[in-house]
Amino acid sequence: MKLFTLLGMLVITQGAMAGNIRTIDVSAKQMKTINLKLGQSTVLRFRETPKKVVVGNQNYFNVEFIGNDITIQPQGAVKTNLFVYGEYHTFGFILNAGNFNRYDDLVNVRWKSQRIKRAKKRKLSVKTVNKQIKLKSKVICSIDKVTELRPNFYVLDFSLINKSKNIISISDIDLFLTRSRIKLSNQRLIFSSQRIEKNLGIKGRIFFNLKKKEGFTLQFFNKDDASKTIISRNFL
Repeated sequence: MKLFTLLGMLVITQGAMAGNIRTIDVSAKQMKTINLKLGQSTVLRFRETPKKVVVGNQNYFNVEFIGNDITIQPQGAVKTNLFVYGEYHTFGFILNAGNFNRYDDLVNVRWKSQRIKRAKKRKLSVKTVNKQIKLKSKVICSIDKVTELRPNFYVLDFSLINKSKNIISISDIDLFLTRSRIKLSNQRLIFSSQRIEKNLGIKGRIFFNLKKKEGFTLQFFNKDDASKTIISRNFL
């Protein structure tokens, strides 16, 4: 019985004085404590390669670099801070050295990333129009669709078709949006080409802002030749 009791006490004593292997998560908002034992080395293992360390009280600690590991051996029973500069992050620790029964042999260090809430992707509102404006000069504007790119910001897609016998220069063409005969502010017109060949067409877009979801008028000009059509609220 005495033999078994003695063996049991030895196992308990050895367990009480054993080193610890653990994994910790470190972030920019928290310093983790590392327990060091005099006469023992502790390994900090990182997923990224440490480049530099700054020890608050460097006279009492021996620090070495081995790959992605840092070994720390205390030279005295002191408490200080340690900063490890890695490839992507800066890790902060509190070093607590002394004759502890429980201490850290190996600490696996992970960076605790903060979850970023991603905004839900907003579905684009696309409304097909399928309307046409015909000029006497045989230029046709075919209105394809209106897309709401973001709240109150739209794009109107259209095509211009040249049914005349002449090449038409885009410098003679103008399209813009009005409401109550007043030109809407903050609108931009772009074309896919600088001219329209005979019996061919080009693409165009008008980017514009709307403070209110109300209908508007599309004005179409080829020099003095003009026409228009109403784009109702249903297409917004």
